[in-house]
Amino acid sequence: MRRSRNLVAAIAVSAPLLSGACGAYSQPTSPTPTPTPVPPGDAPTANVYILPGAVDLGPLAFGDHPLVIYKGERMRWRNADSIAHDLVADTPALPEFSTTGSLAPGSERTFTMTTLGSTTFHCTEHPQMTGTLIVQER
Repeated sequence: MRRSRNLVAAIAVSAPLLSGACGAYSQPTSPTPTPTPVPPGDAPTANVYILPGAVDLGPLAFGDHPLVIYKGERMRWRNADSIAHDLVADTPALPEFSTTGSLAPGSERTFTMTTLGSTTFHCTEHPQMTGTLIVQER
């Protein structure tokens, strides 16, 4: 019994010391890093594709989700299909992208997206091929 009283006394004396030590310790904080602007030639590139068999895919010709590009990125359209396509924006909401012009199989066009917003688009040669392009902040 005497031994357990000594152990209780030791814990009672130690507890305030430990809690005081823990309360005095503070986690060092580091400043939030500021993003460094990316020079235009070094902007990340987002690759978007006209999928093989796109004419038969209709609204899935560009994938099953809207195309999301971040402001400042280059958007590179690549025609992975076996026939030519010409993609045109349905609205002027994203002035950097109005049309790809004719994209032969395997060819590509690049646009740097600097305007936030969205637009639907379609292929002028195959109007059933439709999609949505969204430019947002990272």
